[in-house]
Amino acid sequence: MKLLAMSPPSKFDWGRLGFRGFAVAAGLLLMQQSFLCAQTAPERAAVGGKYTISGAVVSATTGQPLEDAEVSVQTVGPGGPMAETTTDAEGRFVFEGLPAAKYLLSASRHGFIAAAFDDHDGFSTGIVTGKGLVSGGLIFPLLPQAMIGGTVTDDSGDPVQHAQVSLYRRGTRDAPGEIVRHGMTMTDDLGIYEFERLEPGDYYVAVSATPWYATQPQPTRDARGNTIAEATRSPLDVAYPMTFFDGVTDSDSATPIRLKGGDKAKADFVLYPLPAVHLSVRVPTIRQGERIYGPTIRQRAFGGIDIIPSQQVGEMYNGGQRVWTFGGLAPGHYEIQFRGPDGTVSSMPNVDATSPDGMVMDASQAVRLADVTGQVALADGEKLPNRVAIILQSLKGTSRDGASVNGDGSFTLHGVAPGTYEVLATTPGGPLAVVQMIASGAAVHGRMLTVGAPPVTLAAILAEGSSTVTGFAERGGRPAPGVLVLLVPRNPAAASERFRRDQSDSDGSFALNEVIPGEYTLVAIEDGWTLDWARPEAIAPYLAKGRQLTVSPREKGIALDGAIEVQPR
Repeated sequence: MKLLAMSPPSKFDWGRLGFRGFAVAAGLLLMQQSFLCAQTAPERAAVGGKYTISGAVVSATTGQPLEDAEVSVQTVGPGGPMAETTTDAEGRFVFEGLPAAKYLLSASRHGFIAAAFDDHDGFSTGIVTGKGLVSGGLIFPLLPQAMIGGTVTDDSGDPVQHAQVSLYRRGTRDAPGEIVRHGMTMTDDLGIYEFERLEPGDYYVAVSATPWYATQPQPTRDARGNTIAEATRSPLDVAYPMTFFDGVTDSDSATPIRLKGGDKAKADFVLYPLPAVHLSVRVPTIRQGERIYGPTIRQRAFGGIDIIPSQQVGEMYNGGQRVWTFGGLAPGHYEIQFRGPDGTVSSMPNVDATSPDGMVMDASQAVRLADVTGQVALADGEKLPNRVAIILQSLKGTSRDGASVNGDGSFTLHGVAPGTYEVLATTPGGPLAVVQMIASGAAVHGRMLTVGAPPVTLAAILAEGSSTVTGFAERGGRPAPGVLVLLVPRNPAAASERFRRDQSDSDGSFALNEVIPGEYTLVAIEDGWTLDWARPEAIAPYLAKGRQLTVSPREKGIALDGAIEVQPR
């Protein structure tokens, strides 16, 4: 059963709130409005049925019972009624008098990560009540929350206030194996920061800050706009380099922090000021009435690009040009991007800014980034839905360019940097699948597009995922709950967007939604949640014993005859 998330974000990491946090908040409100029963174990209350869901909540790391854990049960479906209880001293909970239905069972406790029952990567096992079905004696483990915290100080041992602390994580569900930004917070008046409610995994921490005493003097220029070196440089014209744990300024050398459930990791930073670098950029003067775009400066971290908060200290006209100056930068390598009035984007991708005497760059030296123009259509020839958008998502998840699709299916994206992108299509009602792509000026592999310097023309066929495949997983003739159910396209390497997965519920049932028409193999795998199923060589051994399935266009639902046998890992 697909889980719409139960874990709330930390108090600093609002960027992760999204639908996960909203779902929890909405559920709490619904609990008040649609309250069926509220009891504290071992008290019981019937709610108009004859079935029971019962079990015990325990620590996933120690196996010890968890008293005072809040456990809720809600029928699956929008607006389903909910009931709540609290575990007793033995961690036990009971819901009695339930009608026959499928339920989402969830639990939370202070110091532990809130979760749905048997949660795996956003999927959970629904509990089904009914004649002959087992819904009692459940063991519900909760993982203790982990955290990373520490202090940021300067070279004198004083706290660095209001430093930006960025958290990165390796191997998320949306970017397996990649290191992507996971959250951000600021240090307090004592230089202290914390990231709470973290799941197990490998994390990295980086700090960006400006010395409180730093000065950024206005540049002095000659008649041609060239920077005139100051006779004496202010000792306060300094900057902190972006610093990664453990004390390095290069993300490739950063030390990972490996968290297990309940870990409390400490990551302290000492920031050392360096003489600041100044960059001046000459940009041709635009015509009257045209929109002005200032250049932006960026720095790489873990292969992605982070926009640096504007350090611009001056702008002036000189010799028919605008001169933009950035100060307060630590020595390092940067990227400067320029956007023209017509929307085109140019870039200087590797500016070696290491001279404290300053550098003057000319926008004419920048390389224009690619424009991606194209056409999309639906595979069935029908009219495109309203408000379709095409998005290029970088593999690192740090770059995302998008454009609206016109009524005739055409679109244009300006200023796409060289790299490999996943092509996505979205509508307000949900995603569309990219079934097939061809391109000139770029390489295509599946729905991945590798962009270089030339302009790119892209044509894509889209499909609406309109079919649902339902069925049951069994192990030796008995329902198999909690197993990975995977729908594998005929050509896994070239059609990754067609994969669909679910987790079987307590009666072995599953539902695979938004299935694109095509040919598939259906497999159920025991303990398959750590399997790198997206790699063809990893999933190949299971396909021979899978079930072949063809989904026809406009086929709204497929209920499978007979159960699918679970394969061992």
